[in-house]
Order: sequence, then structure tokens, then C-alpha cells
Amino acid sequence: MVRACLPPSKISVIPNAVDSFSFTPDPSKRYPLNKINIVVVSRLTYRKGIDFLIDVIPHICQKYSDVHFIIGGDGDKRTILE
Repeated sequence: MVRACLPPSKISVIPNAVDSFSFTPDPSKRYPLNKINIVVVSRLTYRKGIDFLIDVIPHICQKYSDVHFIIGGDGDKRTILE
């Protein structure tokens, strides 16, 4: 973890429990069409890493013209993110 200054060997990631066989999006229903959609649903706070998201969005948009962010959540970083 970047903020905790821990070596990667001491960290384990436990992914969210999403059954990808039960939840498979239909690409034909993607909106907007012909865009790369990046979806973030989170509490919009420092603790959840939203500062990293805020920093990286301009770089991603500069590199990829066909990207579209869909962000859901609320928190003290919401106004900065908007």
C-alpha cells in the first residue's frame, strides 16, 4: 500500500465477491456507445483512495479520447471530483 509504506509482500488483496458468471454485462447495451466506461462506486473520501482517482482522471482523459467515467457515491471529496 502506498500510504501505509508497507512492502507489497506484506499485503494481501481480497477482491469483492462478484460472481462473474451471474453478472455479465451485455456490451450491446453499453452507454455511451463506442466509449471505454470506467465505473467507480465508492464512498468519496481520502480513505477510499479518491485522491488517486482525482489525480489520474486528467491523465487518462488526455491519453484516451474515448473514455467515459461513471462515478457513484458521496463524501467529502465529491465537490473536488465534480
